[in-house]
Amino acid sequence: MAEEATPPLSLSLSDIGTAENYIMIPEVSQFTQTHPVALNNNQLSYGEGPWGTPRLRRAMAHHMNKRFHPYIPIQPDDLLFANGVSTICELLGFSLASPGDAILMSSPIYQAFAVDFGTKAKVSTVHVSFPPGTDQFSPAAVAEYERVLLASSQQAGNSGGPKIRAILLCHPHNPLGRPYPRETLIEFMKLCEKYQIHLLSDEIYAMSVYSSTPAFESVLAFDSTPYISPHLLHVLYGLSKDFAAGGLRIGCLYTRNRALWRAISAMSQFSWIPVASEVLAWNLLEDDAWLEEFFARSRERLAGGRRLVAGLLEEKGVRFYQGANAGFFLWIDLRSWLPPSASAASKSEEGVGKGVEEGKKREKVLVDRLFEKKVFLTPGMDMFAEEPGFFRLVFSQEEDVVREGLRRVFEAIGV
Repeated sequence: MAEEATPPLSLSLSDIGTAENYIMIPEVSQFTQTHPVALNNNQLSYGEGPWGTPRLRRAMAHHMNKRFHPYIPIQPDDLLFANGVSTICELLGFSLASPGDAILMSSPIYQAFAVDFGTKAKVSTVHVSFPPGTDQFSPAAVAEYERVLLASSQQAGNSGGPKIRAILLCHPHNPLGRPYPRETLIEFMKLCEKYQIHLLSDEIYAMSVYSSTPAFESVLAFDSTPYISPHLLHVLYGLSKDFAAGGLRIGCLYTRNRALWRAISAMSQFSWIPVASEVLAWNLLEDDAWLEEFFARSRERLAGGRRLVAGLLEEKGVRFYQGANAGFFLWIDLRSWLPPSASAASKSEEGVGKGVEEGKKREKVLVDRLFEKKVFLTPGMDMFAEEPGFFRLVFSQEEDVVREGLRRVFEAIGV
């Protein structure tokens, strides 16, 4: 059967909002074609259990020990797998919390966490806002998490509001594209230890750091025992971003908490990874020479994409978050092109409280203008931004796709 023709770039929707490592997908596709999957009798049966075969866990432990530089070497038995990090989040919601409890995280943040924790586990997300001028990656910003944590605890005691069970970090951050320094990670650890809540570090962009300043350092890369009990610290990882292999549906959790491991493994029959995906995954993870070249090319192309987009934005006077050095995106500021506010709500009120609905409506006007020009950016209010007008722009695309997408953005805002 002939392949369906791809519509010309000028006629199709320009998606520069979905965070995939598009520029590296052809390389992974070529790898899979030279490493065909041949399944043996055991692999065609129910095999070795739903939480990841021993070979897959050994391969992931090897990868993380080689590239995350853990202070305590990762053991295969400290890992378990599910069909995507989204599922890992859902399983953590069921295991760490009760319906009505909450996970604390920054604003803005990856929008699907609310879906991952909330849809079935019924665990909500609570988002920390920061005073103007605050660097949310600084150690001092952790005090804002404690402020929200205490307020939520008081509310839970008084009126049955959500009880915070964990803090979740995007490290490196999505959508701001920046890792947390060790000093800030330590403050998060101290805070979680103080209140005996869990610290979840989503490190799915760990190998997609394309500039060494600031450097990425895993929460596993230093001795954390003076700051947090090992049973409270957990790392989420997967193959969707660094490996440009979202279609394989490989999500991974590292934990030394055996009770949590057992709780999640007991539910993992509902999130079993197909063995064919596992075989492809361990083929990738075990090929060190290929991976070193792959990650080097990925970082080089991401750096080039970032330079291209930054230059085009600067030419048009569009501001963006300057601290990004990881991930596939920039956080761009289109507030100047929002329609005027229809009420007296201040900017500080628009992202939270009574002004949030008006903020969404104003941003929706701009979203509709972008769609009229056939271009998609991820709206900031969907990512729990504190005020409307910010968007996530993904640059991990071929240059012609990025240029065409930005041309449409500039046309939509009239610059």
